[in-house]
Amino acid sequence: MPAELSKSYMNHIVHSNGVHDIGKAEIPEGILYKPGPLSPYERKIIEKHPLTGSDILNRISREINNDVISSLEVAETIIPHHHEKWDGTGYPHRLKGEELHLEARIVAIVDVFDALTSRRPYKDSWSVERALSFINEQKGNHFDPSIVLSFFCHFDDKAAQKKGCDTIRSTGI
Repeated sequence: MPAELSKSYMNHIVHSNGVHDIGKAEIPEGILYKPGPLSPYERKIIEKHPLTGSDILNRISREINNDVISSLEVAETIIPHHHEKWDGTGYPHRLKGEELHLEARIVAIVDVFDALTSRRPYKDSWSVERALSFINEQKGNHFDPSIVLSFFCHFDDKAAQKKGCDTIRSTGI
């Protein structure tokens, strides 16, 4: 991981995060908002949304206002890879570890945290504490361990003091 992430680069990630699930626009609502478990066929449709999102971005990229997405290159790496996992068990390409772009590894944690702490048709929202515990448990499996540490350090000042996050905060990771 770079020792320092510029504010400009982080802004590119934030802006691109806003469209990371754009591919879900082409998923039938009956699947997207299904209140119960998905069938294997429905799961395959859901798992195609990162690739569909890449296709959508490619089709409209010439017309996107750069105030919305300040770096198409960052969006082009986040959209297809935000469901990849650090251990290689994600989708759609089964990328592993450093094969996965940094910005996609960052969005993966933010996306999961948001999904866990939000109510969905198929589940109730989790408490922040339960979601943080899950993310910590998935360190090294679903998530890049260094990104998990950075997430915790920037998320909670009390936890940051206990974990010695001064170095992370001073380097901008």
